[in-house]
Amino acid sequence: MAQRIPPELEQAVIKYQQVESQLASIIAQKSVITSEINEIDRTLNILKSVNEDTPVYKNTGFVLIKVPRDEVIKELEERKEELEIRLNSFSKMEETLKKQLEELKKKLEKFSIGGVTGASKAG
Repeated sequence: MAQRIPPELEQAVIKYQQVESQLASIIAQKSVITSEINEIDRTLNILKSVNEDTPVYKNTGFVLIKVPRDEVIKELEERKEELEIRLNSFSKMEETLKKQLEELKKKLEKFSIGGVTGASKAG
């Protein structure tokens, strides 16, 4: 005789899987952003170490365009600031999702404990 999973348990498992998937996505996005920030930092260090008269070129599709060094530095610093804001936002989302996962895990554990004792009483 097959046992039927209670709808509440099924919903909790589905929710757990969804939150776990969202968390994995957030962590992956944070990793990409962190890599880009690190690359910007390396580029800024190089740009700031070269002479102001050194020609700097910016990649725009298939063409490299000569641009003022300070303009590139400003653009990179702005991009880094935007990325840091996004990273902070993702970090907050990550913490929220981790808390949700922990709550769902506790809920599932209660079902597991209650389900075992409830099934033995019913049988």
